[in-house]
Amino acid sequence: MILLKNFTIYIIFCIFLQLLLNEVKSQIFIKPDLRYGHTSTLIHKKLYILGGTINGNNSSPKEAFLYIDFSVPFNTNKVTWHNLSSKDSIVPSHHLATTLAVDNTMFLFGGVSLNSYETMASSYKFDTQSNLWKIQEINGVPGKQGITSIFDESTIYLFGGYPFTYNVNDMFIINSNNLSWKKANSTNSPFPRSQYGAVLLPNKFIIYMGGYNNGSIPLDQVYLYDTMNDFWIIKQTSGSIPSARYSFSSILGLDKQSVIIYGGQEDNKTIAKNPLYVLDINNFNWYIPKVTGKIPSSRTSHKAVLIGKYMSIIFGEGYNNESEDDLLLLDISNNNEYIWTSSFTPNNNIQSNQPTSTSSSPSKTNDIQQPNSQLNTKTNYTDVITSIIIGAIIDAILLIFLYDEIPIGQKH
Repeated sequence: MILLKNFTIYIIFCIFLQLLLNEVKSQIFIKPDLRYGHTSTLIHKKLYILGGTINGNNSSPKEAFLYIDFSVPFNTNKVTWHNLSSKDSIVPSHHLATTLAVDNTMFLFGGVSLNSYETMASSYKFDTQSNLWKIQEINGVPGKQGITSIFDESTIYLFGGYPFTYNVNDMFIINSNNLSWKKANSTNSPFPRSQYGAVLLPNKFIIYMGGYNNGSIPLDQVYLYDTMNDFWIIKQTSGSIPSARYSFSSILGLDKQSVIIYGGQEDNKTIAKNPLYVLDINNFNWYIPKVTGKIPSSRTSHKAVLIGKYMSIIFGEGYNNESEDDLLLLDISNNNEYIWTSSFTPNNNIQSNQPTSTSSSPSKTNDIQQPNSQLNTKTNYTDVITSIIIGAIIDAILLIFLYDEIPIGQKH
């Protein structure tokens, strides 16, 4: 009876220990590779980060496909990263692509493969509910690098970029339902460029600014594309005009009356020292907002997404990720004072600067399912091994204890 009682206690303790270790494992925080030239897309309170390069040597980050859950509060110095990377992914390692959200689906356009033996398809899409990648070929639409995609009411807008050996200034307009496409009117279109800023405005205009073409392009002039009437408008800006730059981020302000830009790169690969500017879209006046909190290093080739009241800036080049966070949060809820913060608090009105749609996704695609074994949250293997060793030691101690409790006559 003593043996049976002790054995029962042992079994219960082992179950408890396993549950404890699983909980510890789920709370382990990884430090992903620093990257730039990636994409970021908000879909149902999850921010998906895809692609990018590290160290400037065309190497791909180990965790090339991640997401952060923005439905829960967290601190930027202790982010839980969920790894969706797969060695069998149909999407080559790449950078300088663009992504957008359509319902539960993320579309990927353009980009440059980091492997000489692989080429990028013209488009891919990822179902966030089934974790399924599909190739989505669109005949006649060339793959480009350094573009920003805009989506509105079943329509995708792809402007400019670097398709071959030079920048272009054409605009492809794609119907997301049937994949038909046309080119926009080119009269008064922007100078050819890539790595520019682009934001969809509430009046259905898309604003394009800055970028690169044999040097950084000034922001004293911006271009507006009227999506309803297919024409371009050129606007001169005033005020505290930012330095010419490219590879910066841009979002629509919470007031819907301003565009906020951050970071970027000037000529001679100099990262912009004055990173944060606001453009009032009523009078096209630039100004530098009042900012409090711990000011981070400026960065370039990053991405920014509006999530709730935060301009959420992810990865990039120009900072030390050993001493600074990969994710920056700028609270822009008060136009009179923006606040850098390390704490994220979710709300029920999380939004993105990329509009959503109720349109259906295109059909006739090539389906390739990612192995489920590759879609688990990545953990820190050193910590996991440590947990296993600790568990084994405790098990051994318990076995010794149980053995000592066995009457001498029953020991063999």
